[in-house]
Amino acid sequence: MGVAFKPGYVLVRGDLDLYLSNSQGNVSNAADIYYALYYVDPGPPEAEVLIGSDHRIPVNPAVGEYYASMMVTPSATVGDYRIRWTFKDLLTSPYQQVVQEFAVVQDGVVVVPGYSAAQRQMIDKLRLLLRDDRPDQNYHFRPPEYEGDTGRYNRVFGQIWRDDELLEYCVNGLDAYNEKPPFTGNIMTSLDVLVSDRPSWRTAVLWAAITHACFALAINWVADEFDYSIGGVSLTLDKSSKYESLKQNAEAMFDKSTEAKVRTVKFIRGLVQPRFGLGVRSAFGPNLGRGILSPRGFLVVPVFLCAYPVLHVLSLLS
Repeated sequence: MGVAFKPGYVLVRGDLDLYLSNSQGNVSNAADIYYALYYVDPGPPEAEVLIGSDHRIPVNPAVGEYYASMMVTPSATVGDYRIRWTFKDLLTSPYQQVVQEFAVVQDGVVVVPGYSAAQRQMIDKLRLLLRDDRPDQNYHFRPPEYEGDTGRYNRVFGQIWRDDELLEYCVNGLDAYNEKPPFTGNIMTSLDVLVSDRPSWRTAVLWAAITHACFALAINWVADEFDYSIGGVSLTLDKSSKYESLKQNAEAMFDKSTEAKVRTVKFIRGLVQPRFGLGVRSAFGPNLGRGILSPRGFLVVPVFLCAYPVLHVLSLLS
């Protein structure tokens, strides 16, 4: 959780803020704005529990700037919370809603991320590739509103994929890469091993993760697509095909990476020779059998016997 507060803390300016700007990038106040506070019951299934009024009015200290002014009650339940901001730029504009997350922790409790450093690295890299890392800059709300958008905050605003989803896609991508020849599933067992031992494979795994992310989003949009026409006016909403195209491009890049894996990963059987004496089976090549490996079984071979096989071979070749 990016933001955490202790019970009894009074939120002030700079804690949970919202910044609004118009389409020209100029700060702009909303025609109407309010927020609601929810406790996130982990479940399963996960559920939001409304706390207090669903129409709280924020403080407006400057043009385009708002913040939630409230106190985290001393009896507040430790866990995750959400603020749902609802606002519109003009009186005639439709309402927009964005979500802001924070946590309530006990005194002396340090919030530790639920992911290892390697997992967090892969999640952040995948989110960056998917252009989902800075939604306040890169992401426009759907459906878009004409004159206003939310700007400047952390990546909680408008994220398309959750962290746990991206982690699952990375794990699936690693599994897909491991099963490509040569098989490496017995040595590349986790993202932690990948990042520490084979960082050059991260990009290939991320390409595979992108295919899973785009496929999942395409499934969502299939249910929402429609083609409607009445009175000469038609409306078509088709987004699954766009994500399917992105998925295919990512698959092509992943396939190229797997070709490089075949050429760069080599499995070689080394030459094994006996430690002591002269191994009968290893005299002229790799020792594929037990041979003579101990001082007690040390083999003393007369010179003329050693030369005999060579002379015999030469006689056969002549």
